[in-house]
Amino acid sequence: MQSYSKHCEVGISPLDLVVRSRRSRRPGGKSATPIRSAKQLREREIDELVARYREIRSMREVAREFRMSRTTVAKHLADRGIDASRGMKALEINKAVSLYIKGLSSMTIGKQLGYDNHTIIKALREQGVPIRVALGR
Repeated sequence: MQSYSKHCEVGISPLDLVVRSRRSRRPGGKSATPIRSAKQLREREIDELVARYREIRSMREVAREFRMSRTTVAKHLADRGIDASRGMKALEINKAVSLYIKGLSSMTIGKQLGYDNHTIIKALREQGVPIRVALGR
């Protein structure tokens, strides 16, 4: 390999060159955390993952706790038949509309239903509900 590439320091093996090239360069000379291969979960661990998701309903938090990507968490949930989409269902939209008409704020409704207030406002607008002016503005 050395004979075909640019001349480099004498005594550095091709393996050392490969290892050096894979290190991340960060300020201060610290290298990045080494990349690890994906951890294979056992059935019991997947059961724990599913139970935790049902408890907190946050794929991001579950992924952080189990030290895996959200995509992997979503795959495990889908394999178990769990709908992890966060879009509002028709029943939730109807409830949000009725609560908003009764005078509750989008923030309060969002906390009750587990959505961001912007999601609630968007759903209300799609249903043709006139949005009130915020009191503090």
